[in-house]
Amino acid sequence: MAALFRRAALVGVGMLGGSLGRAMLKRGLVKEVVGIDQCQGVLAKAVSLGAVSRTTASLPECVGGADLVILAAPVVAVLELLPKIAAHLAPGALVSDVCSTKGAVLKQALACLPESVTFLGGHPMAGSEKDGVEALDEQLFENAVYVLTYTVRNALSQQFVRLLEQLGAIPVEMGAEQHDRVVANVSHLPHLAASVLAEVVAANSKDRKEIIRLAAGGFRDTTRVALGNPQLWRDICLTNRGELVLLLDAYLRELGAVRDLVAAGDENGLLAHFQRARDFRSQVPLPKLRKNGQPTWA
Repeated sequence: MAALFRRAALVGVGMLGGSLGRAMLKRGLVKEVVGIDQCQGVLAKAVSLGAVSRTTASLPECVGGADLVILAAPVVAVLELLPKIAAHLAPGALVSDVCSTKGAVLKQALACLPESVTFLGGHPMAGSEKDGVEALDEQLFENAVYVLTYTVRNALSQQFVRLLEQLGAIPVEMGAEQHDRVVANVSHLPHLAASVLAEVVAANSKDRKEIIRLAAGGFRDTTRVALGNPQLWRDICLTNRGELVLLLDAYLRELGAVRDLVAAGDENGLLAHFQRARDFRSQVPLPKLRKNGQPTWA
């Protein structure tokens, strides 16, 4: 397969960045991946796992001369990285990110990056509660939706679209505002709900030993995402506050309404609540399996 990019710079070599780097290299989509990470111990692992071709401790050296730059760091870190890399980017370079919020990132890219480069916001709807480069999965993007959004100054890069398709991903074009609103519903609110549930149950110190012993599939499934990287989720909340506050208010109102149904012993009201929830949940499609048999959201 002919390489689509000569040299990719990978700024951040964690689970997601490492998966992307290895997937591109294994499929011959890039000739070289140069990696950098704030944790020096990560870089040696990244090389040994095939996530990068080589590493550097210099940000200008990493991004300079690259025709593809991927910022695979938490969103607040990406906001700080964009002005730092601006002067070192090669004319014609394509810069992208993998952040779970898009509005703030695109605004910063438009303000900081030179007109000689293209910025294309990206959000792969795939991941894991695990983090670190050792958790990489080169098939992570198989059958996974990969949202693409761009500034008013740029157009969709068909070259990058082809790269994603070669990774097995499903590119979906979406505006930044709509993206942040939609993922607040299907990703960010569920994570907050899971983390709050975990904290509520953890506060029951009287029965803690028995709770942990009896916790089964329902509790594990409902709280799985609470195992996610705390820094990443802090940054998501900070950069999608407006949408999340609206949803949290609605969630609290619904919780209050359900609480009242339980307190009143309202049989019909409870039955109607569970039926409405079940009806909507049944419309959510099952995850497509990747080549390794794992679901796309695992």
